[in-house]
Amino acid sequence: MAGTTARAQVAELPAQLVDACRAGDQAAWGRLITRYRPIVWTVARSHGLRPADCEDVCQVTWLRVIENIGALNDPARLGAWIVTTARREALKVSGNGVKYHLVDDLSEFTHETGHQATPEETVLNRAEGDLARLAFRHLPAQHQALLGLLLRDPPMSYDAISAALAMPRGSIGPTRNRILRQARDFLRDM
Repeated sequence: MAGTTARAQVAELPAQLVDACRAGDQAAWGRLITRYRPIVWTVARSHGLRPADCEDVCQVTWLRVIENIGALNDPARLGAWIVTTARREALKVSGNGVKYHLVDDLSEFTHETGHQATPEETVLNRAEGDLARLAFRHLPAQHQALLGLLLRDPPMSYDAISAALAMPRGSIGPTRNRILRQARDFLRDM
């Protein structure tokens, strides 16, 4: 039963949550907070705040969400909006007590590194991956097989895919496009 509830929450699109909250649905507010609470907490902790300060950031973030959800221009970007709100609040709190870190060797700060996903990006990516897997599971088995072969690492050639699925080579690309539209429509209509 708990697994079904969790899957139902993942299946509910952010825009649907926003619409329900705007309509005054208290249960939707509960689902919204349950879904995004870990993200808000992660953002606060990623700024090196003490637990009490993290609690303050969380409370103010939810206050901002409640105050401004009606003005949200793109409800599909709810998660990113909440992350930005939490980050701004965490920066306000972390700026109150300026912290200095003394170092002996500046060389560790002079080289460039590649982009590493922030904790909140990781959580959002995981949630989006759950939605993509849900759409994938609703595709027919033949479509799942085609997408699976197209996404292999290293990639298979169209000739190898054609032979593996007994499918004309020229129909692989158009079929892939139809499958992706079908998955997109499934997610939009959820």
